[in-house]
Amino acid sequence: MMSPATFAAGFAALAVVAHGAPLETNPFMIENPEILLDHQHPALGMSIPENAATFKTDVVLNEEAKTNLTRRLEATSHDIRALESHFRRRMIVNPSQLPVKATYKPVPWPGSYWPTYQDGINVRWDGNQPSAAEKYARAFNLNPKSFMDALSRNNGILAHSSRRPCTNDYQCYDLNDGSACAKRDGESRGHCIPTWFGLCHAWAPAAIVEPEPRCPVNKNGVTFQPNDIKALITQVYDGARVPTVFLGARYNGPDSGEGVLDKYGRFADPAARDLGPGFLHIAITNMIGLLNTTFVADVTAGAQVWNQPVRGYEIVSTKPMSTQEGAKQFFNTQTYPFNNQAKSLLYVRNRISYIVESNDNVPLVSTGRVEYFTTKREYEYVLELDAAGNIIGGEWVGNSKQNHFDFMWFLNGRAADNTVLRSGLSYKNVKDLLSASIQGSC
Repeated sequence: MMSPATFAAGFAALAVVAHGAPLETNPFMIENPEILLDHQHPALGMSIPENAATFKTDVVLNEEAKTNLTRRLEATSHDIRALESHFRRRMIVNPSQLPVKATYKPVPWPGSYWPTYQDGINVRWDGNQPSAAEKYARAFNLNPKSFMDALSRNNGILAHSSRRPCTNDYQCYDLNDGSACAKRDGESRGHCIPTWFGLCHAWAPAAIVEPEPRCPVNKNGVTFQPNDIKALITQVYDGARVPTVFLGARYNGPDSGEGVLDKYGRFADPAARDLGPGFLHIAITNMIGLLNTTFVADVTAGAQVWNQPVRGYEIVSTKPMSTQEGAKQFFNTQTYPFNNQAKSLLYVRNRISYIVESNDNVPLVSTGRVEYFTTKREYEYVLELDAAGNIIGGEWVGNSKQNHFDFMWFLNGRAADNTVLRSGLSYKNVKDLLSASIQGSC
């Protein structure tokens, strides 16, 4: 049964969850996966807003799944259908026909997630130099205080003024949610805000679709450093309402306690078990391996959300095995308990690489320094195969049972050229700064 927190996390319609792992029973969050990137989006880099719609849950048991003779994933998996609809092509589902390694190019750029407890892009990241927000206001003839207040009300400290008041971090400790006492510049009092809250949901996709700034740019007497421009690009994507394709289901906890794990050591809540490894294997090998496109992933299975741009993958080892062998080795049982239709299993170790955060104020991709901000992590799973060797599901095994991607998503385009946020931030102005930074000499 799904936890109350997961019910509160839904966004707009039907989700299907299961006790097993066939592809057609992987949990998904929304009936239409193409949704706008805004503060109702399930990838939001903070807790789910209280006014988010709940979703209806149908529990599909293995006993019911037995009667479904059409288990081919293109006909049964919601998320696979979404990929096929978006790319207008069938996904290849036989592991032997998929590339064993691939890297997406151009490499996404590392950047900050502009933590909320630091007031987002209002933070003075460069010592005593003005923040990216203050620089933008001065260069484009906006009132700095009004502009920065508007940003703070949107996704900074002022947006969380209903949280516990504080004057120091100790006063937030007993919340047990990683909160720090967040105070705006020049103020002595603030509010307890979890330190993972931020703009990772805006930085990660922007790092994929926008080029990395290189050189400082002077505009109307104001010097914008590359990191300032990264901040402004990130802020644009937080408010530009760009269409996205969202796959999987966000899990909102609890991360520990009685009943969190089932008897096989897996998360009991299906929203925590996904992304299912069967779907992830198909998605990453088709998207990066065959289509040279990539996606953003929440790389933690728990309640916190850490959106990271995925760079590549490498299948480092595989081992074919019977369902009985897999059941005994990984789940300490004589028969495989999760998918009655599986004829065999394929054990996989997949080394996936993704980009992590950085505040470095220099080009990172073009200089090769991006390697220092690329994390490589191995994931273990078994793919469930039908008689033809096609993937029909999968299960996480080993340490990956509790450490795996939670969901994945990607933009369906860039921000519109005429985008202007309520704060007054203009994508055209930011894009002009970005172009000048790329073309500059430094």
